[in-house]
Amino acid sequence: MNRQEWGQGPGGIMTTRGHERRVGGIGWNTWRGCIGIAYLAAAGFNTAYTLPHQDELGGYAQGAWFPFLEDFMWDVFIPNGVLFMAIVIVFEIIIGFLILNRGAYVDIGVGASVLWVLLVLPFLAWPYLLTNIVLAVLQGVLSLRRYDTAIWDLGKHPQRRRGAPHTY
Repeated sequence: MNRQEWGQGPGGIMTTRGHERRVGGIGWNTWRGCIGIAYLAAAGFNTAYTLPHQDELGGYAQGAWFPFLEDFMWDVFIPNGVLFMAIVIVFEIIIGFLILNRGAYVDIGVGASVLWVLLVLPFLAWPYLLTNIVLAVLQGVLSLRRYDTAIWDLGKHPQRRRGAPHTY
């Protein structure tokens, strides 16, 4: 991004032209990195532990809010645990990398991550219910900022970042 693309936002805050949200600084990027890495770690945990111990997924069925969800867990999810867990693992990897990326990818990743933790609420027992509500808020705050740089490009010189204009 060159100097001509920068403009003064409301209150003298630096924003890029055409965007209402401020660019995320070091604190926002640190938080974004933690959430993205947490999704990748969750995928690793589900691969290493949950897949081999699918027989323990019955606890989710017992914690479901509605009888039809409990029936779904026992009749569909648990008998096909490998398939469903593989889908969850791939989803977590995709979400992790989207959140660690830049631009619209981050927005898509954050939106999907918030939607995910809210959609699984009816399958969760009491203490996990509160955890997921807090997670939705903590992940959702990332959408208050814009992220023009991928986490893996943050330490690079601006001209060496992906998407930077070429100067010859």
